[in-house]
Amino acid sequence: MLLVRADGIGDALACAPLVAALRDGGHTVSAVMGTGNRDIFAPRTFEAVHVLERIPWPRHGSTPDSIRRALAEVRAARYDVALIASEEIEAFAFARDARIPERAGFVNGFEKPLKTLQVRSLLTRAIVRPASATRVREHEVQTLFRLGTGLTNESAATTDPQRLRSLILEEPVAPSGSIVLQVSRKLAKDGLDIATYVALARELAERGERVVALGDDGDAVAEVARGGGAEARSDLLAAQWKAAIAGARAIVTPDSGAAHVAGMLGVPCVDCFPSRAATPHDIVRWRPWLPPYRTVVLALPHDPAKTAATLSAATADLLR
Repeated sequence: MLLVRADGIGDALACAPLVAALRDGGHTVSAVMGTGNRDIFAPRTFEAVHVLERIPWPRHGSTPDSIRRALAEVRAARYDVALIASEEIEAFAFARDARIPERAGFVNGFEKPLKTLQVRSLLTRAIVRPASATRVREHEVQTLFRLGTGLTNESAATTDPQRLRSLILEEPVAPSGSIVLQVSRKLAKDGLDIATYVALARELAERGERVVALGDDGDAVAEVARGGGAEARSDLLAAQWKAAIAGARAIVTPDSGAAHVAGMLGVPCVDCFPSRAATPHDIVRWRPWLPPYRTVVLALPHDPAKTAATLSAATADLLR
């Protein structure tokens, strides 16, 4: 089996229950991943990982050189089945050009008729899924799990955290007793800015919690640590970052890769979403897969102290 998912961290992790079912069903599973998500699974999870170098956002797709290199590797491996967990035409064309005889993926039916016709011509098994966020009725994990129909012995995606932890973590992680703040500027304009992180860290610390500010933006992490009395951890390798989340008592994070790591490991998570018309549907589709979790929709105009109090209360409720 070859899983094709060269997107983001959360996109890849949503495939974890599918990967668990395929492996436990006796299949040998490899993957095509991107430079941004190639290390999100433990090295032993896949037989091989073929890497596409993603072109920086806002452009889409992968570099021609990395496509040629990955195609040569995949053709040599002679895979039987490709499961294409992507919306990008490039992913479907890659599986076709790799000469994999069975290719399963998603189409959008009459919502996107021209794209559906194009994608169907690249697949041997097409599964219809909604294109519009307002028509989503299930978690992304459940949608992707349907790629394995007829290939596994399981009728539903696993909710066993131990099965999923073994796919993601390189080794067992001891509890750290900390509350992790995943510091990111992703939702700064929506109410989760540095001032809010600082106020939240200070409030949690005053409650006697050990607070760790985590993230790849070293300046932002350091500012939260200084202002909020937290420990700072930045510029971590993927394995270290996953371990920091895995050992936490809880994590507060914008809806991002960290929320999905926590959601696959069963780490208590406060997952923050922006206030948008599509947010209720985004929560259905992208909330943490495993409980316990709380979702918080950020309010505008925002007040850092009030937002921090809301997140602190959600954390306390979660831990109770």
